[in-house]
Amino acid sequence: MHLKPELQPAFTAGRLLILSPFEPKYKRVTAVLAEERNRFVGALADRVFVAHAAPASRTLALAIALRDRGKPLLTLDDPANEAFLGFAAKVQVGTGSD
Repeated sequence: MHLKPELQPAFTAGRLLILSPFEPKYKRVTAVLAEERNRFVGALADRVFVAHAAPASRTLALAIALRDRGKPLLTLDDPANEAFLGFAAKVQVGTGSD
């Protein structure tokens, strides 16, 4: 694994944890790997903020999957998020001051 030089001291001192669901053989991000990464990070999170999720988007599908696993979801109260705000009562609306 290649680390940026500025991260090496924290990693060596045990102050930096790097988690990945991928084997070292994966060198490039693909749409499939990005989706798997997002699910991995979502599973680790206590709650998830989604800035925008368009209707029928992969982002909305991921948000629904996370909601179904009991993750609290946060988004912006914006007309562009109408599809996202309407799909579940568990969605919490943040104003940026929370």
